Amino acid sequence: MFAYGAQYYRPPNPPSDVWADDLEQMADLGFNTVKLWAMWNHTHPAEDEFDFSELDELVEIARENGLRVAVSLILENAPHWLAERYPAARYEDQNGLKVDLRARPNTPGGGWPGLCLNHPGVREEAERYTRALAGHFSDEDAVASYTTWDEAFFEPNLHFPDKRFCYCDACTDEFRQWLRDRYGDLDGLNDGWETRHTDWQQVEPPAFHGGYPRFLDWLRFRLDSHQRHMQWRADALDDADDTAIVRAHGISGNLGDLPHRFNDDWRSATTVDEWGTTTFPHWGPDHPDITTDARRQTVDHHLMLDVARGAAQGRSFWQTELQGGHVRSGNSVDPMGLTRGPSPDRESVGLWNWNALAGGASGVMYWQYRPELLGHESPGFGLVRRDGSTTERTDVAAEFANLVDRHPVLEAATPVRGDVAIGVLPEGPLFNYVAEKDTDQFASAVRGTYRALWNTDYRVDFAKPHQFDDYGVVFLPFPLLLSHDTVDHVESYVSGGGMLVTGGAPAVYDHNGRAFRRPPGRGLEEVFGTRLRTTRHDGDESLSLSTDRDASVDEHNVTVPSAARRDVFDPESATPIGYWSDGGVGATSNEYGDGTAVALGTLVGSAYGQTDEGKSIRTLLTNLAVRGDVVPRVRTSEPNVQTRLHRHDDGWLLYLVNPALEKETVDVRFEDLPSTEGKTIGDVQVLSDDPLRVTVDERSGGVLRFEGGR
Repeated sequence: MFAYGAQYYRPPNPPSDVWADDLEQMADLGFNTVKLWAMWNHTHPAEDEFDFSELDELVEIARENGLRVAVSLILENAPHWLAERYPAARYEDQNGLKVDLRARPNTPGGGWPGLCLNHPGVREEAERYTRALAGHFSDEDAVASYTTWDEAFFEPNLHFPDKRFCYCDACTDEFRQWLRDRYGDLDGLNDGWETRHTDWQQVEPPAFHGGYPRFLDWLRFRLDSHQRHMQWRADALDDADDTAIVRAHGISGNLGDLPHRFNDDWRSATTVDEWGTTTFPHWGPDHPDITTDARRQTVDHHLMLDVARGAAQGRSFWQTELQGGHVRSGNSVDPMGLTRGPSPDRESVGLWNWNALAGGASGVMYWQYRPELLGHESPGFGLVRRDGSTTERTDVAAEFANLVDRHPVLEAATPVRGDVAIGVLPEGPLFNYVAEKDTDQFASAVRGTYRALWNTDYRVDFAKPHQFDDYGVVFLPFPLLLSHDTVDHVESYVSGGGMLVTGGAPAVYDHNGRAFRRPPGRGLEEVFGTRLRTTRHDGDESLSLSTDRDASVDEHNVTVPSAARRDVFDPESATPIGYWSDGGVGATSNEYGDGTAVALGTLVGSAYGQTDEGKSIRTLLTNLAVRGDVVPRVRTSEPNVQTRLHRHDDGWLLYLVNPALEKETVDVRFEDLPSTEGKTIGDVQVLSDDPLRVTVDERSGGVLRFEGGR
């Protein structure tokens, strides 16, 4: 069953006197799922008291209305009695200051940000509560699933951007043990860090920027710690109620937020049955100020959906939080409680639904049904008005709830693998942060590469190195530091026949941040067939590259601007395919095994976001894909119209999404697919079959259904 519904209960809201009417209304709209927050401090008010009475009442009302319930485990709001028992377990910043429990926009009932789960006593109580919650509902058929972590990130870091967490004694002890496991003994640690420690008590978490190895290991430890917490949450819920689905969702932390949020979507997804993502299209992934540009919203919405789909690695994934009403004018980091943002119109809500369906989501859940009534988020986000009356947004939501119910093929079909992939490496943003105190270079390189390819016919997936073999061409936008495992995957991928394209010189630094004397290191000089001579100030220089594998640079070339780096190469076995405007080889291509390794001497993706010369970068990336013998499976005559191809047992679905402000007519051509007229779903009309010509309504979408084919 395709899950369609909304987040509803986050105590103290909504008030209990509206529950029955609201849930009945949700069922009348065609919704089939409601999400309820189980907040630790609200439902565990004393050590020996678990109070699930409000949840019980809501679950009963949901059952009566035929709604399935998703219960979210919220441990980021600790009970006050627990904070009183373990005062040392309060999160501690790099200056030794403790954070008291408080209310926040996302936790208006208090208890935020919780207590440090590395503290043994807190962890024990958190697991006891988790098991009590799932055990309480284990015989309740209406409770279909649990969420281990809503927006699975480490909250204190994000909401205190000028601070870092956590430096409590428990975290320090855990860090030292993690280092023992990694290095074996102090000699091993000193070799890795190039230090002279004589006792483990001398080893402290790095409170300030300054050294690469120690800070990189601290961030790796924080990531591993987060994943351990993800895993035991899932295990405890599953042990206590083995009939329910366990899921979680993030906010695409791999796009640049790993050093702050500590959530690696790929690793987190492996701990649960299903994955998901939050998307508020008025807030994009890298522009917290409000945007109402439908095209920009659509690009970034798909960006986050594609990250979630890649991270899910074949699992079902939900659009777990979709903007239901107006966002506040600020954001969760810097909230502005009195300044209202714009309300989504009906076309926006419809377009966002088409995005989610085209992106492969198996569920759509709005944040949230009723507007918030307390704190900085009030009165935002609601799908209905404060008095519970419906809006045009509610009408659109009902239309889509009924659409997916009438067309079960939409749920049965799954997205076809993308034509090319963008590699996302945890070591990229971690190293960028350690070196620069932010992740701007990494994030802009990855997002810019995606946005450039968005404007072409190539459909893009995000992939970790273990997924590279599924793609003929992989773009690696920020390859400066590569882990040992990544290097092994790169060598295997290229030698096996793949084409790898790096933005910037690869493997300039080893895994702990030491610069190689003659990069690339760890044997990749053979894969790329070139050496890095020097890196110059990027200035205003440009890079002229050949776009034809059989032609010289002078015969067929494209010129792109530099961004962040201007790497100059010394080719050995590689062929120069690009030169800097002030001299020097700026790009090389090398045949290695059955594949090809291309090194571009600048962060091409970053250049796409910093210049008006986007067309040249799109041309470069698409021609590199052609060099790798990869052609799009679906081509269109109008770049405004985006396509997503899905496969089901009896044929194919082709989604067409049009974010433009006017209706678009587009010719569609398939590779290896039937080109006969099929049935339509949604706001598309077939004008002719040969060539296939389709009209897509403005700010809308639809589906063409094809039977057969291969």
